[in-house]
Amino acid sequence: MTAKGKSNNKNLKALFSVICLCIIAMGLIVYFSTQSAKVTDVNENTTVKETQISAAATEKATEVQRRVTVKETTSAKAQKTTAKAEKTTEKVTMEQGDTNTPYKSFYKYPAGETSVNGYTQELVLNETMGDYRSHTAIDFKCSAGEKIVAINDGLVLDVTKSELYGNVVEIDHGGNLVARYCGLETVNVSKGNYVTIGQTIGAMGVVPFEAKSDYHLHFETLVNNKYVNPLDVMGKSE
Repeated sequence: MTAKGKSNNKNLKALFSVICLCIIAMGLIVYFSTQSAKVTDVNENTTVKETQISAAATEKATEVQRRVTVKETTSAKAQKTTAKAEKTTEKVTMEQGDTNTPYKSFYKYPAGETSVNGYTQELVLNETMGDYRSHTAIDFKCSAGEKIVAINDGLVLDVTKSELYGNVVEIDHGGNLVARYCGLETVNVSKGNYVTIGQTIGAMGVVPFEAKSDYHLHFETLVNNKYVNPLDVMGKSE
């Protein structure tokens, strides 16, 4: 082989070596580039996942807080409503003093002093109704339109109208004494009003279930929710 041939051969070997090195270098570049891309993908996926978890946790915390707030608000409203209901249903009564002690203090007659039907718990004939029933009241003789007055200071508990009793004014006179003025034609007071002894509370009308009797005030008194003789509790006599 000539010197020129040997020189060409060396050049080919060198070129081949360079090509091989280039191929290896390209391979390494591709390999590391691929790994870097994978690492980036992993990092991106991890970041997205962490962001989603964080957002979900925040949303859940917000929902929990909202539920707690709603619960606290509802509870507060319920407590306020209960307190209001208790205040509304609280029973108001007339205070008792030396001037309104049942069986001891002075009481005015609600109308005239003449009674036409006395108090009894026994069964007696009711001519209007055509039956027998107890008469737990005093019927005071009146004239049509006559003024009816409060027997003592008191608090008006209610004003009602009944098919049997007509217009009824119910007054708490203190000491657990409640009086019912029945058969009024007109009423001058309202529920919740305070009245003074002798104050006009209405005018006499007709007591429907005793309509066959002459004009009279059907007057009932109760102490501790039990019927008592009005004349006894007022310290009067028939």
